[in-house]
Amino acid sequence: MKMWWGGCLLCAGAFIASCSSDEDVQASGEGTIAFDVQADTGFRSRALDEADYKDLDNYTVQLLSNSAVEQEWGYTELPSKVTVPAGTYQVKAFCGEDVPASTETMYVEGLSGEVTVNGTESEATSVKVVCRPVCAKVAVKFADTMSQYFTDWSVTFKTVALGSGSFVWSKDAVAPVYLKVGQNEKVQAVISYTRDGKPAEIAKEYVMSPADGMTINVTPKVEQSEGNLNVTITIDTTTNDIEQDIEVPSDWVNEE
Repeated sequence: MKMWWGGCLLCAGAFIASCSSDEDVQASGEGTIAFDVQADTGFRSRALDEADYKDLDNYTVQLLSNSAVEQEWGYTELPSKVTVPAGTYQVKAFCGEDVPASTETMYVEGLSGEVTVNGTESEATSVKVVCRPVCAKVAVKFADTMSQYFTDWSVTFKTVALGSGSFVWSKDAVAPVYLKVGQNEKVQAVISYTRDGKPAEIAKEYVMSPADGMTINVTPKVEQSEGNLNVTITIDTTTNDIEQDIEVPSDWVNEE
């Protein structure tokens, strides 16, 4: 899958249609709805190609009434107009799989506000929906020198959507993980290491929102003067201008 800095909006032109006359519309108690679907998939970081999610042909569009799905189309099959009974409606459009964490897909969704069709309009009621990611993109980069000092290492992520579960970024992982997050959610990252058969870990929290992007760089640091081994963890400043250092002492004693 390809995805990343986009920020551009792709517009599906609004389709406008009208009934034959006002009298016919009032008599039938029906009206028409026109669709305006857009994809705004730009992450606030700079390394992914999000072409798959900018392409509206990959989206599903649903017409909702009282949160229930009344009709559904693939975007390529979306009609120029749809006639509906008088009532209140919303339009939902989405792409990808709605899961708490994934390295294979991200979920992009948009939901319009409510619109009322009362059967008296001479033209179709246009409904606009803008689709945006509901996830944050996180990557971890371990330095090649990690294997000189540790036998095992990983990062475990915990989010509200994951509940009692977690996502573990193993030492051999490469693909970014897309974590479903809320606005300004505190995402916990637990960095674990094993040296000389002795495990240790340190927990950090990062505030993230949908469409945020972050790269965590993990590098061992040896202080030659004292012969101590520390681990430095930083946030890649090329993604979101946040930098954070964490040092783990070589004796692996965790203070309570």
